[in-house]
Amino acid sequence: MSEQKPPEEIMGLLAAIVASSDDAIISKNLDGLITSWNNSAERIFGYTAEEAIGQHITLVIPQERHSEESEILTRVRRGERVDHFHTVRKRKDGTFLDVSLTISPVRDSSGRVMGASKVARDITEQKQAERALRESEQRFRVITDASPILVWMSGTDKLCYYFNKGWLDFTGRTLEQESGNGWTRTLHPEDRDRCLQIYASNFDARRPFETEFRMRHHTGEYRWVTNRGVPRCAPDGTFEGYVGACLDIHDQKEAAQRVRIADDMTRLMKAQDEERRRIARELHDSAGQTLTVLGMGLAQLVRRAQGVAPELAIEGKAIETIVQQLHREIRTTSYLLHPPLLDESGLASALSWYVEGLVERSPLSITLDVADNLGRLPSDMELAIFRVIQECLTNIYRHSSSKTALIRIGREAESVRAEVRDQGKGILPERMLEIQSHGSGVGIRGIRERIRLFHGEMKIESDASGTSVIVNIPIPRKPNPADSEPLQAAV
Repeated sequence: MSEQKPPEEIMGLLAAIVASSDDAIISKNLDGLITSWNNSAERIFGYTAEEAIGQHITLVIPQERHSEESEILTRVRRGERVDHFHTVRKRKDGTFLDVSLTISPVRDSSGRVMGASKVARDITEQKQAERALRESEQRFRVITDASPILVWMSGTDKLCYYFNKGWLDFTGRTLEQESGNGWTRTLHPEDRDRCLQIYASNFDARRPFETEFRMRHHTGEYRWVTNRGVPRCAPDGTFEGYVGACLDIHDQKEAAQRVRIADDMTRLMKAQDEERRRIARELHDSAGQTLTVLGMGLAQLVRRAQGVAPELAIEGKAIETIVQQLHREIRTTSYLLHPPLLDESGLASALSWYVEGLVERSPLSITLDVADNLGRLPSDMELAIFRVIQECLTNIYRHSSSKTALIRIGREAESVRAEVRDQGKGILPERMLEIQSHGSGVGIRGIRERIRLFHGEMKIESDASGTSVIVNIPIPRKPNPADSEPLQAAV
Protein backbone atom coordinates (compact mmCIF):
# COMPACT_ATOMS: atom_id res chain seq x y z
CA MET A 1 0.00 0.00 0.00
CA SER A 2 1.16 3.52 -0.76
CA GLU A 3 2.14 5.73 2.11
CA GLN A 4 -0.62 8.17 3.18
CA LYS A 5 0.34 11.81 2.63
CA PRO A 6 0.31 14.11 5.65
CA PRO A 7 -2.63 16.53 5.95
CA GLU A 8 -0.36 19.53 5.40
CA GLU A 9 0.76 18.19 2.03
CA ILE A 10 -2.82 17.43 0.99
CA MET A 11 -3.96 20.91 1.95
CA GLY A 12 -1.06 22.41 0.01
CA LEU A 13 -1.99 20.40 -3.07
CA LEU A 14 -5.62 21.51 -2.85
CA ALA A 15 -4.54 25.10 -2.44
CA ALA A 16 -2.37 24.85 -5.55
CA ILE A 17 -5.28 23.41 -7.55
CA VAL A 18 -7.57 26.20 -6.40
CA ALA A 19 -4.98 28.86 -7.17
CA SER A 20 -4.26 27.57 -10.69
CA SER A 21 -7.88 26.96 -11.75
CA ASP A 22 -9.28 29.01 -14.66
CA ASP A 23 -12.59 29.21 -12.81
CA ALA A 24 -13.27 31.60 -9.96
CA ILE A 25 -13.36 29.53 -6.73
CA ILE A 26 -14.86 31.33 -3.79
CA SER A 27 -15.84 30.16 -0.34
CA LYS A 28 -18.31 31.86 1.97
CA ASN A 29 -19.94 31.23 5.29
CA LEU A 30 -23.63 30.73 5.88
CA ASP A 31 -24.07 34.47 6.34
CA GLY A 32 -22.78 35.06 2.81
CA LEU A 33 -19.44 36.54 3.87
CA ILE A 34 -16.52 35.74 1.54
CA THR A 35 -13.81 33.65 3.25
CA SER A 36 -11.56 32.80 0.27
CA TRP A 37 -10.93 34.27 -3.21
CA ASN A 38 -8.59 32.63 -5.72
CA ASN A 39 -6.53 34.17 -8.51
CA SER A 40 -9.14 33.54 -11.20
CA ALA A 41 -11.76 35.29 -9.04
CA GLU A 42 -9.45 38.32 -9.02
CA ARG A 43 -9.10 38.13 -12.81
CA ILE A 44 -12.78 37.56 -13.56
CA PHE A 45 -14.37 40.01 -11.09
CA GLY A 46 -11.56 42.60 -10.79
CA TYR A 47 -11.36 42.58 -6.97
CA THR A 48 -8.19 41.51 -5.18
CA ALA A 49 -8.44 38.92 -2.41
CA GLU A 50 -7.76 41.66 0.16
CA GLU A 51 -10.71 43.67 -1.24
CA ALA A 52 -13.12 40.76 -1.41
CA ILE A 53 -12.47 38.60 1.68
CA GLY A 54 -14.72 39.66 4.54
CA GLN A 55 -17.19 41.33 2.18
CA HIS A 56 -20.66 39.96 1.54
CA ILE A 57 -20.99 37.93 -1.63
CA THR A 58 -23.48 40.49 -2.95
CA LEU A 59 -20.34 42.49 -3.74
CA VAL A 60 -20.46 40.82 -7.19
CA ILE A 61 -24.22 40.33 -7.49
CA PRO A 62 -26.37 42.95 -9.31
CA GLN A 63 -29.01 44.56 -7.07
CA GLU A 64 -31.90 43.03 -8.96
CA ARG A 65 -30.48 39.51 -8.44
CA HIS A 66 -29.90 39.62 -4.64
CA SER A 67 -32.87 37.31 -4.18
CA GLU A 68 -30.92 34.59 -6.00
CA GLU A 69 -28.31 34.58 -3.22
CA SER A 70 -30.95 34.22 -0.51
CA GLU A 71 -32.35 31.18 -2.29
CA ILE A 72 -28.85 29.72 -2.79
CA LEU A 73 -27.96 30.12 0.93
CA THR A 74 -31.28 28.52 1.91
CA ARG A 75 -30.52 25.47 -0.23
CA VAL A 76 -26.92 25.28 1.06
CA ARG A 77 -28.15 25.30 4.68
CA ARG A 78 -30.30 22.29 3.76
CA GLY A 79 -27.15 20.59 2.47
CA GLU A 80 -28.22 20.82 -1.17
CA ARG A 81 -25.87 21.28 -4.11
CA VAL A 82 -26.60 23.78 -6.91
CA ASP A 83 -25.25 22.68 -10.31
CA HIS A 84 -24.60 24.81 -13.40
CA PHE A 85 -26.81 27.72 -12.44
CA HIS A 86 -26.58 30.30 -15.26
CA THR A 87 -26.87 33.87 -14.08
CA VAL A 88 -25.29 37.34 -14.34
CA ARG A 89 -22.70 38.86 -12.04
CA LYS A 90 -21.02 42.27 -11.79
CA ARG A 91 -17.38 43.19 -12.08
CA LYS A 92 -15.59 45.84 -10.03
CA ASP A 93 -15.74 48.25 -13.00
CA GLY A 94 -19.53 47.93 -13.12
CA THR A 95 -19.72 45.77 -16.22
CA PHE A 96 -21.70 42.54 -16.24
CA LEU A 97 -20.72 39.03 -17.19
CA ASP A 98 -22.53 35.74 -17.72
CA VAL A 99 -21.46 32.96 -15.36
CA SER A 100 -22.27 29.34 -14.65
CA LEU A 101 -22.29 28.65 -10.90
CA THR A 102 -21.81 25.38 -9.07
CA ILE A 103 -22.29 25.72 -5.29
CA SER A 104 -21.52 22.91 -2.85
CA PRO A 105 -22.06 22.83 0.93
CA VAL A 106 -18.86 22.77 3.06
CA ARG A 107 -19.11 20.60 6.19
CA ASP A 108 -17.00 20.35 9.32
CA SER A 109 -15.66 17.10 10.79
CA SER A 110 -19.01 16.37 12.35
CA GLY A 111 -20.85 16.76 9.03
CA ARG A 112 -22.49 20.05 9.95
CA VAL A 113 -22.80 22.58 7.09
CA MET A 114 -20.58 25.49 7.92
CA GLY A 115 -20.37 27.31 4.59
CA ALA A 116 -20.31 26.94 0.82
CA SER A 117 -17.77 26.58 -1.96
CA LYS A 118 -18.72 28.35 -5.17
CA VAL A 119 -17.17 27.72 -8.59
CA ALA A 120 -17.95 30.47 -11.10
CA ARG A 121 -17.14 29.93 -14.78
CA ASP A 122 -17.15 32.90 -17.11
CA ILE A 123 -19.53 31.96 -19.97
CA THR A 124 -19.87 35.46 -21.41
CA GLU A 125 -18.44 34.48 -24.80
CA GLN A 126 -20.61 31.36 -24.89
CA LYS A 127 -23.71 33.40 -24.09
CA GLN A 128 -22.76 36.03 -26.66
CA ALA A 129 -22.36 33.29 -29.26
CA GLU A 130 -25.74 31.82 -28.25
CA ARG A 131 -27.37 35.25 -28.47
CA ALA A 132 -25.73 35.88 -31.84
CA LEU A 133 -26.98 32.49 -33.03
CA ARG A 134 -30.50 33.20 -31.80
CA GLU A 135 -30.47 36.62 -33.44
CA SER A 136 -29.15 35.10 -36.66
CA GLU A 137 -31.85 32.42 -36.59
CA GLN A 138 -34.47 35.06 -35.87
CA ARG A 139 -33.27 37.19 -38.79
CA PHE A 140 -33.28 34.05 -40.95
CA ARG A 141 -36.87 33.31 -39.94
CA VAL A 142 -38.00 36.89 -40.50
CA ILE A 143 -36.40 36.94 -43.96
CA THR A 144 -37.68 33.52 -45.00
CA ASP A 145 -41.17 34.16 -43.60
CA ALA A 146 -41.38 37.34 -45.66
CA SER A 147 -40.24 35.51 -48.80
CA PRO A 148 -42.58 33.88 -51.33
CA ILE A 149 -40.08 31.02 -51.51
CA LEU A 150 -40.84 27.82 -49.57
CA VAL A 151 -37.81 27.16 -47.34
CA TRP A 152 -36.93 23.91 -45.54
CA MET A 153 -34.03 22.62 -43.44
CA SER A 154 -32.97 19.11 -42.46
CA GLY A 155 -30.47 17.65 -40.02
CA THR A 156 -27.76 15.05 -40.46
CA ASP A 157 -30.40 12.30 -40.17
CA LYS A 158 -32.14 13.48 -43.39
CA LEU A 159 -35.23 14.45 -41.37
CA CYS A 160 -36.62 17.93 -41.90
CA TYR A 161 -37.16 20.09 -38.81
CA TYR A 162 -37.82 23.57 -40.20
CA PHE A 163 -40.32 24.93 -42.73
CA ASN A 164 -40.92 28.64 -43.18
CA LYS A 165 -44.27 30.41 -43.08
CA GLY A 166 -44.49 30.37 -46.87
CA TRP A 167 -44.26 26.57 -46.91
CA LEU A 168 -46.84 26.14 -44.13
CA ASP A 169 -49.21 28.63 -45.77
CA PHE A 170 -48.82 26.80 -49.09
CA THR A 171 -49.63 23.36 -47.66
CA GLY A 172 -52.07 24.52 -44.98
CA ARG A 173 -50.31 22.22 -42.48
CA THR A 174 -48.50 22.82 -39.18
CA LEU A 175 -44.78 22.57 -38.49
CA GLU A 176 -45.44 19.45 -36.42
CA GLN A 177 -47.30 17.80 -39.31
CA GLU A 178 -44.52 18.60 -41.80
CA SER A 179 -41.53 17.76 -39.58
CA GLY A 180 -39.56 14.55 -40.04
CA ASN A 181 -40.95 12.87 -43.15
CA GLY A 182 -44.40 14.37 -42.75
CA TRP A 183 -43.83 16.73 -45.67
CA THR A 184 -43.72 13.78 -48.07
CA ARG A 185 -47.48 13.31 -47.58
CA THR A 186 -48.09 16.42 -49.66
CA LEU A 187 -46.15 15.04 -52.66
CA HIS A 188 -48.06 13.81 -55.69
CA PRO A 189 -48.15 9.98 -55.61
CA GLU A 190 -46.58 9.82 -59.08
CA ASP A 191 -43.65 12.05 -58.00
CA ARG A 192 -42.97 10.82 -54.43
CA ASP A 193 -40.56 7.94 -55.05
CA ARG A 194 -38.53 9.87 -57.64
CA CYS A 195 -38.32 12.93 -55.40
CA LEU A 196 -37.18 10.98 -52.34
CA GLN A 197 -34.63 9.00 -54.35
CA ILE A 198 -33.05 12.21 -55.67
CA TYR A 199 -33.02 13.71 -52.17
CA ALA A 200 -31.48 10.63 -50.50
CA SER A 201 -28.79 9.96 -53.13
CA ASN A 202 -27.60 13.57 -53.18
CA PHE A 203 -27.78 13.84 -49.38
CA ASP A 204 -25.50 10.81 -49.02
CA ALA A 205 -23.09 12.30 -51.57
CA ARG A 206 -23.23 15.75 -49.88
CA ARG A 207 -23.88 17.50 -53.19
CA PRO A 208 -26.40 20.16 -54.30
CA PHE A 209 -29.46 19.01 -56.22
CA GLU A 210 -32.43 20.36 -58.14
CA THR A 211 -35.71 18.67 -58.94
CA GLU A 212 -39.29 19.42 -59.94
CA PHE A 213 -42.37 17.77 -58.49
CA ARG A 214 -46.02 18.38 -57.71
CA MET A 215 -47.02 19.31 -54.18
CA ARG A 216 -50.53 19.52 -52.77
CA HIS A 217 -51.68 23.10 -52.18
CA HIS A 218 -53.95 23.89 -49.25
CA THR A 219 -56.81 24.15 -51.76
CA GLY A 220 -56.31 20.48 -52.65
CA GLU A 221 -54.76 21.27 -56.05
CA TYR A 222 -51.41 19.70 -56.91
CA ARG A 223 -49.05 22.44 -58.09
CA TRP A 224 -45.64 22.15 -59.73
CA VAL A 225 -42.67 23.43 -57.70
CA THR A 226 -38.95 23.49 -58.38
CA ASN A 227 -36.78 22.50 -55.43
CA ARG A 228 -33.08 23.19 -54.84
CA GLY A 229 -31.16 21.84 -51.87
CA VAL A 230 -27.55 22.50 -50.78
CA PRO A 231 -25.40 21.02 -47.97
CA ARG A 232 -25.19 23.14 -44.82
CA CYS A 233 -21.94 23.21 -42.84
CA ALA A 234 -20.68 24.78 -39.61
CA PRO A 235 -17.82 27.32 -39.75
CA ASP A 236 -15.36 24.50 -39.09
CA GLY A 237 -16.71 22.53 -42.06
CA THR A 238 -18.76 20.03 -40.05
CA PHE A 239 -21.75 18.82 -42.05
CA GLU A 240 -25.00 19.88 -40.36
CA GLY A 241 -27.64 18.86 -42.90
CA TYR A 242 -29.33 20.55 -45.85
CA VAL A 243 -31.14 23.80 -46.52
CA GLY A 244 -33.42 24.11 -49.50
CA ALA A 245 -35.99 26.27 -51.21
CA CYS A 246 -38.99 25.51 -53.39
CA LEU A 247 -40.57 27.93 -55.85
CA ASP A 248 -44.11 27.58 -57.17
CA ILE A 249 -43.73 27.32 -60.97
CA HIS A 250 -47.18 25.92 -61.68
CA ASP A 251 -48.44 28.99 -63.54
CA GLN A 252 -45.25 29.23 -65.62
CA LYS A 253 -45.42 25.52 -66.43
CA GLU A 254 -49.07 25.79 -67.49
CA ALA A 255 -48.28 28.89 -69.55
CA ALA A 256 -45.43 27.04 -71.26
CA GLN A 257 -47.78 24.15 -71.92
CA ARG A 258 -50.33 26.53 -73.43
CA VAL A 259 -47.61 28.00 -75.64
CA ARG A 260 -46.60 24.50 -76.77
CA ILE A 261 -50.22 23.67 -77.54
CA ALA A 262 -50.63 26.98 -79.37
CA ASP A 263 -47.45 26.35 -81.35
CA ASP A 264 -48.64 22.86 -82.22
CA MET A 265 -51.98 24.27 -83.33
CA THR A 266 -50.23 26.93 -85.39
CA ARG A 267 -48.10 24.29 -87.13
CA LEU A 268 -51.23 22.21 -87.65
CA MET A 269 -53.11 25.14 -89.17
CA LYS A 270 -50.20 25.97 -91.46
CA ALA A 271 -49.99 22.35 -92.54
CA GLN A 272 -53.75 22.34 -93.06
CA ASP A 273 -53.59 25.47 -95.19
CA GLU A 274 -50.80 23.98 -97.28
CA GLU A 275 -52.76 20.76 -97.66
CA ARG A 276 -55.81 22.77 -98.72
CA ARG A 277 -53.72 24.53 -101.35
CA ARG A 278 -52.41 21.20 -102.62
CA ILE A 279 -55.84 19.54 -102.74
CA ALA A 280 -57.36 22.61 -104.42
CA ARG A 281 -54.62 22.51 -107.04
CA GLU A 282 -55.08 18.75 -107.56
CA LEU A 283 -58.85 19.12 -107.89
CA HIS A 284 -58.47 21.91 -110.43
CA ASP A 285 -55.51 20.62 -112.41
CA SER A 286 -56.32 16.92 -112.37
CA ALA A 287 -59.96 16.17 -111.64
CA GLY A 288 -61.18 19.45 -113.16
CA GLN A 289 -59.30 18.97 -116.40
CA THR A 290 -60.34 15.30 -116.62
CA LEU A 291 -64.00 16.30 -116.25
CA THR A 292 -63.53 19.01 -118.88
CA VAL A 293 -62.19 16.45 -121.36
CA LEU A 294 -64.99 14.07 -120.39
CA GLY A 295 -67.60 16.78 -120.95
CA MET A 296 -66.17 17.64 -124.35
CA GLY A 297 -66.23 13.97 -125.36
CA LEU A 298 -69.81 13.58 -124.20
CA ALA A 299 -70.87 16.67 -126.17
CA GLN A 300 -69.33 15.25 -129.36
CA LEU A 301 -71.00 11.87 -128.71
CA VAL A 302 -74.40 13.55 -128.20
CA ARG A 303 -74.07 15.50 -131.44
CA ARG A 304 -73.21 12.33 -133.41
CA ALA A 305 -76.04 10.34 -131.80
CA GLN A 306 -78.77 12.94 -132.49
CA GLY A 307 -79.20 11.83 -136.13
CA VAL A 308 -78.61 8.11 -135.57
CA ALA A 309 -80.12 7.35 -132.13
CA PRO A 310 -82.15 10.27 -130.73
CA GLU A 311 -83.02 8.36 -127.53
CA LEU A 312 -79.33 7.67 -126.87
CA ALA A 313 -78.60 11.35 -127.50
CA ILE A 314 -81.14 12.36 -124.82
CA GLU A 315 -79.54 10.03 -122.25
CA GLY A 316 -76.13 11.30 -123.24
CA LYS A 317 -77.28 14.89 -122.74
CA ALA A 318 -78.47 14.02 -119.22
CA ILE A 319 -75.07 12.50 -118.39
CA GLU A 320 -73.36 15.59 -119.85
CA THR A 321 -75.46 17.79 -117.51
CA ILE A 322 -74.39 15.67 -114.50
CA VAL A 323 -70.72 15.94 -115.52
CA GLN A 324 -71.06 19.73 -115.84
CA GLN A 325 -72.69 19.89 -112.40
CA LEU A 326 -69.93 17.73 -110.92
CA HIS A 327 -67.34 19.98 -112.56
CA ARG A 328 -68.94 23.06 -110.97
CA GLU A 329 -69.08 21.41 -107.54
CA ILE A 330 -65.45 20.32 -107.74
CA ARG A 331 -64.45 23.83 -108.80
CA THR A 332 -66.47 25.32 -105.91
CA THR A 333 -64.89 22.89 -103.46
CA SER A 334 -61.47 23.76 -104.84
CA TYR A 335 -62.15 27.47 -104.43
CA LEU A 336 -63.44 26.97 -100.86
CA LEU A 337 -60.30 25.04 -99.95
CA HIS A 338 -58.16 27.88 -101.23
CA PRO A 339 -59.75 30.76 -103.17
CA PRO A 340 -57.56 31.63 -106.15
CA LEU A 341 -58.80 35.23 -105.94
CA LEU A 342 -57.02 35.52 -102.60
CA ASP A 343 -53.67 35.19 -104.36
CA GLU A 344 -54.71 37.03 -107.51
CA SER A 345 -56.76 40.01 -106.33
CA GLY A 346 -56.59 40.06 -102.56
CA LEU A 347 -58.88 39.74 -99.57
CA ALA A 348 -61.75 41.95 -100.74
CA SER A 349 -62.28 40.05 -104.00
CA ALA A 350 -61.97 36.64 -102.31
CA LEU A 351 -64.50 37.57 -99.63
CA SER A 352 -66.92 38.99 -102.19
CA TRP A 353 -66.77 35.72 -104.15
CA TYR A 354 -67.17 33.64 -100.99
CA VAL A 355 -70.13 35.66 -99.68
CA GLU A 356 -71.93 35.46 -103.03
CA GLY A 357 -71.55 31.70 -103.10
CA LEU A 358 -72.67 31.28 -99.48
CA VAL A 359 -75.76 33.41 -100.07
CA GLU A 360 -76.65 31.15 -103.00
CA ARG A 361 -76.15 27.98 -100.97
CA SER A 362 -77.77 29.08 -97.67
CA PRO A 363 -80.70 31.15 -96.33
CA LEU A 364 -78.31 33.76 -94.93
CA SER A 365 -78.53 37.38 -96.05
CA ILE A 366 -74.98 38.74 -95.83
CA THR A 367 -73.81 42.35 -96.08
CA LEU A 368 -70.12 42.84 -96.90
CA ASP A 369 -68.57 46.24 -96.19
CA VAL A 370 -64.88 46.47 -97.08
CA ALA A 371 -63.07 49.80 -96.74
CA ASP A 372 -61.85 51.28 -100.02
CA ASN A 373 -58.36 51.75 -98.57
CA LEU A 374 -57.92 48.12 -97.51
CA GLY A 375 -55.55 47.38 -100.40
CA ARG A 376 -53.29 44.35 -100.32
CA LEU A 377 -51.96 42.88 -97.14
CA PRO A 378 -49.24 40.27 -96.59
CA SER A 379 -50.52 37.04 -98.10
CA ASP A 380 -50.45 35.07 -94.83
CA MET A 381 -52.43 37.85 -93.12
CA GLU A 382 -55.02 37.90 -95.90
CA LEU A 383 -55.39 34.15 -95.58
CA ALA A 384 -55.77 34.41 -91.79
CA ILE A 385 -58.49 37.08 -92.04
CA PHE A 386 -60.29 35.09 -94.73
CA ARG A 387 -60.31 32.00 -92.51
CA VAL A 388 -61.54 34.04 -89.53
CA ILE A 389 -64.47 35.42 -91.57
CA GLN A 390 -65.14 31.95 -92.98
CA GLU A 391 -65.25 30.40 -89.48
CA CYS A 392 -67.50 33.16 -88.11
CA LEU A 393 -70.02 32.77 -90.96
CA THR A 394 -69.99 28.99 -90.47
CA ASN A 395 -70.78 29.46 -86.77
CA ILE A 396 -73.61 31.89 -87.59
CA TYR A 397 -75.13 29.44 -90.06
CA ARG A 398 -74.83 26.45 -87.69
CA HIS A 399 -75.53 27.89 -84.24
CA SER A 400 -77.01 31.39 -84.12
CA SER A 401 -80.42 30.97 -85.85
CA SER A 402 -79.74 34.37 -87.41
CA LYS A 403 -81.02 35.16 -90.90
CA THR A 404 -78.54 37.98 -91.44
CA ALA A 405 -74.83 38.62 -91.10
CA LEU A 406 -72.79 41.83 -91.40
CA ILE A 407 -69.10 41.87 -92.26
CA ARG A 408 -67.08 45.06 -91.86
CA ILE A 409 -63.38 45.30 -92.64
CA GLY A 410 -61.49 48.55 -92.14
CA ARG A 411 -57.89 49.63 -92.26
CA GLU A 412 -56.14 52.16 -90.10
CA ALA A 413 -52.55 53.36 -90.24
CA GLU A 414 -51.11 50.38 -88.38
CA SER A 415 -53.89 47.78 -88.08
CA VAL A 416 -56.79 46.02 -89.74
CA ARG A 417 -60.14 45.70 -87.97
CA ALA A 418 -62.60 42.99 -88.95
CA GLU A 419 -66.05 42.57 -87.43
CA VAL A 420 -68.68 39.90 -88.05
CA ARG A 421 -72.11 40.50 -86.51
CA ASP A 422 -75.33 38.52 -86.48
CA GLN A 423 -78.83 39.03 -85.09
CA GLY A 424 -79.22 35.58 -83.61
CA LYS A 425 -80.03 34.22 -80.19
CA GLY A 426 -76.65 35.15 -78.67
CA ILE A 427 -74.23 33.04 -76.64
CA LEU A 428 -75.27 31.60 -73.28
CA PRO A 429 -73.46 33.19 -70.26
CA GLU A 430 -71.80 29.91 -69.23
CA ARG A 431 -70.58 29.41 -72.78
CA MET A 432 -69.19 32.96 -72.80
CA LEU A 433 -67.27 32.21 -69.59
CA GLU A 434 -65.81 29.12 -71.23
CA ILE A 435 -64.76 31.15 -74.29
CA GLN A 436 -63.22 33.91 -72.15
CA SER A 437 -61.24 31.34 -70.17
CA HIS A 438 -59.79 29.99 -73.46
CA GLY A 439 -61.65 26.73 -72.95
CA SER A 440 -63.76 27.03 -76.08
CA GLY A 441 -64.11 24.69 -79.03
CA VAL A 442 -61.81 24.18 -81.97
CA GLY A 443 -63.34 26.96 -84.09
CA ILE A 444 -62.82 29.79 -81.60
CA ARG A 445 -59.39 28.45 -80.63
CA GLY A 446 -58.49 28.37 -84.31
CA ILE A 447 -59.49 32.03 -84.71
CA ARG A 448 -57.55 32.97 -81.59
CA GLU A 449 -54.41 31.16 -82.73
CA ARG A 450 -54.55 32.64 -86.24
CA ILE A 451 -54.62 36.19 -84.91
CA ARG A 452 -52.04 35.36 -82.23
CA LEU A 453 -49.51 34.77 -84.99
CA PHE A 454 -49.82 38.46 -85.87
CA HIS A 455 -50.02 39.67 -82.24
CA GLY A 456 -53.66 40.51 -82.80
CA GLU A 457 -56.61 40.64 -80.42
CA MET A 458 -60.09 39.17 -80.51
CA LYS A 459 -63.16 40.38 -78.63
CA ILE A 460 -66.56 38.70 -78.51
CA GLU A 461 -69.69 40.62 -77.51
CA SER A 462 -73.00 38.80 -77.17
CA ASP A 463 -76.49 39.36 -75.79
CA ALA A 464 -80.05 38.48 -76.70
CA SER A 465 -79.88 40.70 -79.81
CA GLY A 466 -76.96 38.85 -81.37
CA THR A 467 -73.20 38.32 -81.34
CA SER A 468 -70.24 40.32 -82.63
CA VAL A 469 -66.74 38.99 -83.17
CA ILE A 470 -64.19 41.81 -83.46
CA VAL A 471 -60.62 41.21 -84.51
CA ASN A 472 -57.77 43.75 -84.56
CA ILE A 473 -54.51 42.77 -86.23
CA PRO A 474 -51.44 45.03 -86.46
CA ILE A 475 -50.00 45.36 -89.95
CA PRO A 476 -46.32 44.38 -90.21
CA ARG A 477 -44.15 47.33 -91.16
CA LYS A 478 -42.21 45.16 -93.60
CA PRO A 479 -43.47 42.32 -95.75
CA ASN A 480 -42.95 38.91 -94.25
CA PRO A 481 -39.85 37.36 -95.86
CA ALA A 482 -41.62 34.02 -95.72
CA ASP A 483 -44.20 35.24 -98.22
CA SER A 484 -43.66 33.36 -101.42
CA GLU A 485 -44.77 34.06 -104.96
CA PRO A 486 -48.54 33.49 -105.31
CA LEU A 487 -49.65 30.17 -106.68
CA GLN A 488 -50.92 30.10 -110.22
CA ALA A 489 -54.62 30.94 -109.99
CA ALA A 490 -57.14 28.29 -110.87
CA VAL A 491 -59.31 29.47 -113.75
